[in-house]
Amino acid sequence: MIQEHVEIGPVSTRLPGPMKIRLGMTGDRISSVESRFGFTTRAISERARGKPFEQAQFHCGRVEPESALLLDRLFGEAVEKIYSIEVTPRIRWIRSICADLSEINFQLRYLAKMASRMGLRILYHTILKQREVLLDLFELLTGSRYGYCYLKPGGARYDLTEGFQERLEAWIRAFLAEYGRIEALFCWTHPLQNRFRSMGVIIDLGDYGYVSEAAVESTRYGHVSHVESRLLYSLQSCKEISEDLLGLLSVQESGSHLVKIPGYGVDGEATAAIETIRGEWSLKLELDSSRTLRSVVFETPSDRIRNSIVPALEGESIEDLPLILESLSFSVLEIDR
Repeated sequence: MIQEHVEIGPVSTRLPGPMKIRLGMTGDRISSVESRFGFTTRAISERARGKPFEQAQFHCGRVEPESALLLDRLFGEAVEKIYSIEVTPRIRWIRSICADLSEINFQLRYLAKMASRMGLRILYHTILKQREVLLDLFELLTGSRYGYCYLKPGGARYDLTEGFQERLEAWIRAFLAEYGRIEALFCWTHPLQNRFRSMGVIIDLGDYGYVSEAAVESTRYGHVSHVESRLLYSLQSCKEISEDLLGLLSVQESGSHLVKIPGYGVDGEATAAIETIRGEWSLKLELDSSRTLRSVVFETPSDRIRNSIVPALEGESIEDLPLILESLSFSVLEIDR
């Protein structure tokens, strides 16, 4: 069999973002994979360095604009550790709500892309309709649909806006009522499911850092993850997070929404981390005595998920490449710095 090489990218509809893939092909089967990133160089860390931390936070939120609430939370918690500040229960409550909303938002985008790749146009528009209402709620809370800077060191810029909690509860209940139909549309045919179960297989998740241990439990074949298990795990996670949000909203925590950061500077460093569906986010921050950012280092889920590109693609047909890459649920923005 003749072996040849095929290059795709840096911009292609078959890729989840600006990247370059070099495939070794034997017939229509992928025998080797090389991936490269860096075609939209963001240089977030460099842009934030040397700025007062209030300004630096704005740049850090651009690592992944749709996950900006998570990044803002990590940034705020790291600064609070450096200043040894204890926030109020209400601040922790608001941050937990924002983290859950950010996760649902990302997962709905992922499910919509998967529906599009699978050719399920009705399902694609059904999910986008749900997500559009959710983005309206983001705008009601923060004044923006992306890149919010709503959470900050010491808490939040302002408390939950009037009517936000009631509208969020209504959206969650509507989404849970629609969930059964969405799940049925994804699982509508056994031949489709059987094909996905043999596609994009990752055997040893520990070595490749794919998502989390919970993803392992979602598959029917032990320590094997494939397109179907990744998709259904994401779908089930949306339901679980929505139910968790309802529980959070039923408990009103007291206290101020903002604790003042001292005006003096502190020389120090701290790390903040949060576990999400896709894996752990972490941020290491270093400030000098003039309240200026000395350095910031990000670790995102996509930094680890990209290690699974090679084992997921090797041995697969090239026509399945777009769906397999999409199923990995990594964001090129998070690693294209």
